[in-house]
Amino acid sequence: PLSSAVELLKEGKILAIKGLGGFHLACDATNAQAVIELRNRKLRVDKPFAIMMPDIEIIESHCLVSESERELRLSSARPIVLLKRKPESNVAREVAPKQDWVGVMLPYTPLHYLLFADHDVPFTALVMTSGNLSEEPIATGNDEARERLARLADAFLMHNRDIHIRCDDSVIRV
Repeated sequence: PLSSAVELLKEGKILAIKGLGGFHLACDATNAQAVIELRNRKLRVDKPFAIMMPDIEIIESHCLVSESERELRLSSARPIVLLKRKPESNVAREVAPKQDWVGVMLPYTPLHYLLFADHDVPFTALVMTSGNLSEEPIATGNDEARERLARLADAFLMHNRDIHIRCDDSVIRV
């Protein structure tokens, strides 16, 4: 399933990925067409998407990072930190339309780390937005996700652990 998920992401597909507090909708953040398609499906016109990058070095190649932002990024809380984007970054502008700031997080589950572990993976950033249609609660159960996210995702990457507390990612700006 993991190899298939990585291949689909390489092809520009949108995946529903089960996490700790619910599902994320994910796509390659450097693929503008995939990001636009996710925006269209999610009915999210301008609100920025959060992105996940595999490590702090990759983040620093795409964004300006102060020492305090670096410490937040590496904390066990793993919040989304708003960072100033570098002009040379290849993250699609559609991730955060008309903005120079992007919300960036590091992996915080084993599954996230495995998505980036394949050295043949061409992406260095994945959009990781809440698994829901705009303004709905985030999907948490596998059956619920299959029903509610079927029109939003091309495929699902799930596990059999129940999510007991729905939780969105925290966002911080220094």
